[in-house]
Formats: sequence, C-alpha cells, structure tokens
Amino acid sequence: MEFETKIYPQIGGYGRYNRIITLFSWFPNFAVSLNLFSDVFFTLVPESYHCRPDPALLPPSALLGNLSRRAYLNLTVPWLKGSGFSHCELYKYPVNVSDYSEDVPREVVRCTRGWEYGKPAGLHNNLVTEWDLVCADYWKIPLQHICFMTGWILGYILLGTICDWLGRRCALLLSVVLSGLLGIMTCLSNSPSAFPFLRLCQGSTLAGVFLSSYIAKIDEVFPEDTQPEYHHVVELRQTRVIWKNCLILGFTLFIGTGIQYCFTRNLHIYSPHFYFSYFLRVLTGALACIFLCVSVDRFGRRGMLLLAAIVTGLSSLLLLALTQYLHGGFVLVLSVVGLLSSQALAMLSVFFGSEVMPTVVRGGTLGLIMAAGCVGMAASSLMELQNNGGYFLHHVIFASFAVLSVLCIMLLPESKYKPLPDSLKDGERQRRPPLFLSRTARDNPPLLHTQPHSSEYNRDNYSRLVTATKKMLTKDTLPYKISISPQAPLLASNGTAPDANEDSS
Repeated sequence: MEFETKIYPQIGGYGRYNRIITLFSWFPNFAVSLNLFSDVFFTLVPESYHCRPDPALLPPSALLGNLSRRAYLNLTVPWLKGSGFSHCELYKYPVNVSDYSEDVPREVVRCTRGWEYGKPAGLHNNLVTEWDLVCADYWKIPLQHICFMTGWILGYILLGTICDWLGRRCALLLSVVLSGLLGIMTCLSNSPSAFPFLRLCQGSTLAGVFLSSYIAKIDEVFPEDTQPEYHHVVELRQTRVIWKNCLILGFTLFIGTGIQYCFTRNLHIYSPHFYFSYFLRVLTGALACIFLCVSVDRFGRRGMLLLAAIVTGLSSLLLLALTQYLHGGFVLVLSVVGLLSSQALAMLSVFFGSEVMPTVVRGGTLGLIMAAGCVGMAASSLMELQNNGGYFLHHVIFASFAVLSVLCIMLLPESKYKPLPDSLKDGERQRRPPLFLSRTARDNPPLLHTQPHSSEYNRDNYSRLVTATKKMLTKDTLPYKISISPQAPLLASNGTAPDANEDSS
C-alpha cells in the first residue's frame, strides 16, 4: 500500500489511535477464546462413572443389609480388569436366590436407572452428566462438536463475504450482537436435541466476530471500506493467482489442524488424565506463536511455512512407521514436536493469507482458508463418532497430505517487507520468488550486464493526464491570460538595425 510505505511513517506510525484499536480488538477475541475453551469442559466425560444399582435386579434386600459400599458395587456392577467398574452394564440375579456369591448364575444387562458420575474436571456438572451422554448416547458428544465446527465453517464463508460487501465494522457489530443473544439461548437450552443446533448458530456468529475483528486490525481501520471493485464478480473469476494462493493456504490449514489429532492421541498413553493433554496443547500453541513472532520477520513467511510443513510431515511419518519400535520417551518427543509444528503451520497459514490476499476480497478468501481449518478440526470428531475406527487410514492420509503440502508451498509468493495488495490487479502481480538466491554475477559478465532502468510510467495515470490536458485546451476561457506587447524586430527587412525614432515609438 502507498499509505503504509510512504504516508504512514510520516504521520507518526503506530500512534495513539492504533493502540486504542488494538486494545479494544482484544475483547471480542477474548470472548471467542472463552467459548472455544468452554466447549472442551462442556463435553468432557468424567474419568469414573458406572451404572446406578437397580434393586429390582438384585437378591432380596435382607441378604444385602450388612454389605459395605464397595461390596455392594462389586455385587451389582461388573468389574473389568484394567479399567475398573463397567460403564454400561449391571448384574441381574435370579428371582429366587439365597446366595449372592460369584458362583451364582447371573445375567449381564444394560443400565436401567441411569449412572453415577465422578466429578468432571473443573465443573460440578456438565452436559454429559446432566443428560447421560454415555454408552449408547455417547455419539451425541462428537456430533455436538461437529455441529459447532460446521457453524464456524458457515460463519467464515458467509460473514467473510459480508465483510467485503458491507464493511468490517458492520459485520463485527452484527456478529457480536448475534453471538451474545445465541450464547444466552444456548445456556438456557434444556434439550439435548436443541443444544447442537444452537451451538451451530453460535459458532457461525463467533466465526464472524473473530474474522471481522482480525481483518479490521489488518486494515488498521474500523470505518466501512467497501469499494465498487468488490462487486466485480466476473473479474474475480479471472484472478488465477489469488485463487491459487487461497487453495494452497487453505489446504495447508486443513492439514495443520487435522493432523493434530494424530499427535494428541499418543499423549493419552502416557497420562490419561485430562489436564496433561489439555495444558500440553496450550503450551505448545503458545510456544508456536512465540516462535513465529521471532522468526517470520527475519526468515520470511514462505520459508517458515515450508519448515513447519517439513517438520510436521517427518514427525507424522516417523510415528506412523516406527511407533512399535521406538522407545516410549522418543514417541512422546515426536508427538510434542509434531504438535508444535502443526500448530505453527495452522497459525502461519492464516497470517500468510491475510497478507497475500487483496483488501477488496480479503474477507471472503481468508474466510475460505479458515473454514478449511475447521474442516480439519471436525475430522477428529468424526474419528470419535466412529469410536476411532479408521484411525490408521486417517493418519496415513494426513501424513501424505503434509508431504504434498511441501511442494505446494513453493508456489506461494513472499510477502515479507511488501505492501498489502489493495486491488485484484495488485494480487495478480504477486509472483513466486526463487527458492535459492540466483548467482547473477557468474552468469552475466560485468561488460555485458545491463541494468534495466526503473520506470514510473503508469498507463492509467498517463491516460488521465492526457484527458485533463485535452479538456483544458478545448476551453475558450483560461484562468489566466498571457499578454505580449508588440515590439519591433531586432533587424529590419534589409538587415539593418532600426533607428532611434522607431525604437522610441
């Protein structure tokens, strides 16, 4: 942008107005992060739970009067070696039985009176314990997460387009108002069938809040910045470079978010406790963010994106091929490194896309990139919906995609130290730089080397100048008039100088 490269440094750079905008942009993002974190706690299954005993399935109460709580549970709930009490089954005894030892023939049936739960992590009660979303109804938990991610996908696509058509501020205000109302309705919902639908709607508005505030911060303005070029759909269809960059970066969010499930699944082997895997993901995400802040301005966006894709692909391939032969600690290290690089890959893809996409279509194209990332996040819930069936195929596909993304990233341009593109023409002018620095001094000798002269010629500006000049020349009245007093010629027609009388007259 001309404003960024020439005018912006002359007016003080990052001044008081920009600091205020940055401060107020934290509040909607903070609300979005709380909603994302709360989804994990809402649907967390307690570590310990079992069926509530049913007296109708037990021997006469006179035989059970002197039993302790532990002995009573051993009598009513089956014990599974290595996992404790059964989660979904009860013992059913014959009607006329006088002995309740282990030798008594008894039948195993499903739970009939609900469940007894341990305390969920961080909450006294959540959706799982309130609506008994376990055993046969466990599929409703990943379905709720899929609905939530589907809402984010729709929000990124629809509200991203609204950001381009109606402006960033209008989309932000609309998303904030709707997300607040839908959040209240979600908290008041008392039905397991209405809750996923409300979460879908709330997810779409939360996506609009994050996307509109993110783009507004990039553009450094909150007023509406729509231009007539937004509506040139035919011209947008002809922009091959922009769509190529959008597809490559979307394919790279998709991989960065989808492959994280392959790494986090290995963490439960070393510590089944909820807090270990949760805080480890948070820690690796923070380290990935710090790593990008330090490196991308120094080594470039494309180079660091390529490095993150290579590390992610190598980590996933090593875990895929050598998990059975590696030491447990080495598997843990590979999982942590792969998780860190995949999170860096997902973050940098969004940041890279915001810099290479033109301002006039930044909302729609960046929305498509982030929607692809949500598809990758929903892939992990699909695995849980099938009870981790097909996990090996899931790992193979995403590991192959990670290797393929290395080749695709080489086709991207480099946005380091370059102005943000404003129009579609600016976006089309972006070209892929060479991967390695070319040695022009060896190929071009000094005597034959020619340096092209930089030209300031602009066809549009030149045509405007010609049109304005023609209008000025065709006018009868000019803003000023040049008057020239008549003077005698310096030499007469015969070649002699005029006399004094003619000069004085």
